[in-house]
Amino acid sequence: METNGVSVVIPTARIGSRALKSLESIALSLDLFSGNKELIIAVDRNFMVNDFLLDFASNYNFVKLLKIGGGHGSAFTRFQALSKAQYSVVIFTDDDCLVPLDWINKMFAEVTKYGMVAGNLAAFNERNVYSLVDAYVDQLRIKSVDADGYAKYISFPNFGIKQTYLPSLPFLATALNTTEDIDLACRLRLAGRKIYFAESLLIITEYPETFSGLLKRKVKHAQGIAFLRAGLENEKLRYLGLAETPWRMLRRWSVLSFKAPLKLIPRIIMFLANLAYCVALAYYDNKFGKNFANKKKS
Repeated sequence: METNGVSVVIPTARIGSRALKSLESIALSLDLFSGNKELIIAVDRNFMVNDFLLDFASNYNFVKLLKIGGGHGSAFTRFQALSKAQYSVVIFTDDDCLVPLDWINKMFAEVTKYGMVAGNLAAFNERNVYSLVDAYVDQLRIKSVDADGYAKYISFPNFGIKQTYLPSLPFLATALNTTEDIDLACRLRLAGRKIYFAESLLIITEYPETFSGLLKRKVKHAQGIAFLRAGLENEKLRYLGLAETPWRMLRRWSVLSFKAPLKLIPRIIMFLANLAYCVALAYYDNKFGKNFANKKKS
């Protein structure tokens, strides 16, 4: 049995002041939690001389650094951090988030009550048009619900769960899996778990601030969804709401883009971003679908 307490797990490959500011906000929130606690940071890069993470860890006796190396990707790195978690409640976040001081205490209370909780997200820079667009699209995903009114998806910047609710394999720890939070949400839903969405449990996270960054994020997400789809049977895909073809999806997103409560330029940017997503999804569906079929034959 896990000891009652909180394990916060974070993968990171960042350097610089923004990463430090994010980690500081998380550590300060965890510092106010009076129970057992740990902040496990798995580092997917090489350590530098006088690395800022070493100084950061020395300021808090509950911070644990895992030196993973470099180039493994967030799924593998996050999995390594999760495998070391020793307390009853696991809270996921990222190194580009700012959390309020009462976040850990509120998350712990909500997870204790509901078993698992998906929190809400807002953008660092809502004045940036690309961040504004991506944050709006993310809200559509975060707030989508199943037939019973529970959340369909989770986002690792703001998610908590009891250790006992985690599947034996929470998600595939491979660099090809670029949407491991969606992977976990699907595994939970297929196991009959209900995901509670706490809209008021809000943290601030980073969204792309350039058009190229926005497109890169969409392609990365498309890769992850295609990888996930390739490993699921059609019946499960339909149950999860993931069976839609890229071209049907493009028609739906085109309507959503031009009916969005945004000005004209952001609407056009939203359409172009979703066009890139759907084209990338078609490409990766074909790539992973063929690879998966060949593996089944062999």
